[in-house]
Amino acid sequence: MDQVRRLTAGLGCVAAVIMAGCASAGGSTPAAQLQPPAPSGRIHYALTRAAAQRRPFPANAYVTYDDGPVLVTPKMYLILWGYKRYGDPDNLASLLELYAKNMGGSSHNNIYTQYYEISNSEKTYITNPSGQFGGVWSDNSAAPKTPTDEDVAAEALKSVAQLGYDANGLYVVATPHDHSEVGFGTHWCSYHSYTYYEKTELLAYANIPYMPDAGTTCGANSIKPPADETGADEGVTILEGHEFGEAITDPEPFTGWNGVSGEIGDYCAWHNIANDKFGTKSYTSQPMLSDATESCVQGYKK
Repeated sequence: MDQVRRLTAGLGCVAAVIMAGCASAGGSTPAAQLQPPAPSGRIHYALTRAAAQRRPFPANAYVTYDDGPVLVTPKMYLILWGYKRYGDPDNLASLLELYAKNMGGSSHNNIYTQYYEISNSEKTYITNPSGQFGGVWSDNSAAPKTPTDEDVAAEALKSVAQLGYDANGLYVVATPHDHSEVGFGTHWCSYHSYTYYEKTELLAYANIPYMPDAGTTCGANSIKPPADETGADEGVTILEGHEFGEAITDPEPFTGWNGVSGEIGDYCAWHNIANDKFGTKSYTSQPMLSDATESCVQGYKK
């Protein structure tokens, strides 16, 4: 996702200038791009629909590996923070969970199997098992009206007591209706980052705000919805898939797979949206970048 200046803890402001394609200290950073430190990790944002569609598809559509980890046997863990306390008028809790339960083994998720990590000189490719849903926790504790990333990271860590720790997991914190971080719907729609469990164990997490609150800006009524969704909630599965795919290939931004235009979801964000089959279900999804073809694809076969 496109990197913007980090939300500061006190002000929660998003930088006016959007940065894309950042790399970690272990990789290369294109000129004039910012890479500020972050206590809970480095945030990688998914741009709003209008911002992403203003960017042309790059001539060199590929990503390179920067020696960091990937999620080899990926799983998604859902944290529904305050959904019961503050209400779920669009019934997103069910959609978030159903998507997570059905995506494993799909042709869409097979896109990630062309990517790998190298550890101790050994190359290990990402897998696409049929079961990639790790579990869900409904946390009915109070959420801040305007949470910060520190709040989201803390919620992800808190969930480990309920869901367990998984080094190959993405912990998706779904913040509730009318309780979103500053910048949601104006500059960005979702993001992923990382923190550490027990000080040393990498924990990848994502923030999925209540997408219908942002309307068309974050995906509502992108295309004619499939039977398993409504037009109002199409952004939920688009962004849920975007974050999962990017976290799988770059769980510790920006040490995994990145390119001059960002991570594998950035190249294809909000372009050629389609209703993809996930088993017997269909969900609105964006294509992801395939290094093998240097193009945006909705599925992949080796």
